[in-house]
Amino acid sequence: MSHLKNVLRLVGCCLEFEEPVIVYEYVEAISLYSLLFEKGTYDDQIRKSLLSWGSRLRIAHQVVSAVVFLHTEFTTPVIHRDLKPSNVIVDQNSGVAKLLNFSLSVSLPRGELEVVKDVMCGTYGYLASEYASSCIVTQKIDVYSFGVVLLQLLTGWKMSTLHLKDRNMDYIVDPSDSDFKMMNIEEIHVMDIADPAILEEHGIAIQQQLKDCWDLVNKCTKSSGKDRPYMIEVARELHRIHKCFRACP
Repeated sequence: MSHLKNVLRLVGCCLEFEEPVIVYEYVEAISLYSLLFEKGTYDDQIRKSLLSWGSRLRIAHQVVSAVVFLHTEFTTPVIHRDLKPSNVIVDQNSGVAKLLNFSLSVSLPRGELEVVKDVMCGTYGYLASEYASSCIVTQKIDVYSFGVVLLQLLTGWKMSTLHLKDRNMDYIVDPSDSDFKMMNIEEIHVMDIADPAILEEHGIAIQQQLKDCWDLVNKCTKSSGKDRPYMIEVARELHRIHKCFRACP
């Protein structure tokens, strides 16, 4: 995958040390986690530029593009299993997003759509329910994790954690509420949860794009894997939304 611009390029492996060392390209970059949640750590202008609405859409699409390659361009699909903001860096100079840390990645067996692992790996809050409960690995668990990342790009919420409650009801935790109020996803209006920085930049002019992203979050985080889209479908929808943004006056 080292030829892809949206993956941190692997230079090689050094075996001369006590522990093997993997060497990657040097990129003057900031993790997406730091950009979203560590306010005040970086220059406000740099942060504002890298987290503009157009940049957020581009970051989302670039991450998805890298995962689509994992899912479709190998003999057997490769599942990342740990998609989250801290595993994405953004080049400060070009604004290009790069996916990294494939230490938990697994390949599906040839001809199979899923594999059951003995041990669950990943990060709480980004784990699909079928994986968290039964260690079932499919392409759809990456889709779920990406849906949470997209939610965080949309809201700027550090504690954006989806919960399954009452079996068929999806809820979202609102971290701005000291009581961590559980809000029904179906009752949420996107303008009420969108990052204020996005609204300050564009106001209601991008309301439809925000709504479309919110709809995509809902699709990606369905409680049942079979109800989620494949990553290539997610990529198409994000491309369409980004194209609409670029066409705005």
